[in-house]
Amino acid sequence: MKKENIKKMTGLFAAVFAHTGHISKEDAKEISGLDDGTFEQVYQKASTIADKVTKTEGKKMDAFLDHYAKEIEEWMKHFEDPGFF
Repeated sequence: MKKENIKKMTGLFAAVFAHTGHISKEDAKEISGLDDGTFEQVYQKASTIADKVTKTEGKKMDAFLDHYAKEIEEWMKHFEDPGFF
């Protein structure tokens, strides 16, 4: 499960850049290594992040990281090993 969650996080990261036109959706899917169905779920989450970031005034990278962190919180629960960080 941890490997799948990392793929989702990677896919989400890449898909935000696809939504903003920096890479293609196909490139983002390839980067993620996810199957079609799972990637589509991740791609939808990326849409939310991209929309919020593009509407942000000021430091867009800070906004991106904040929204990205909120989206991956559930996936990170699988890494709550005390020695992880």
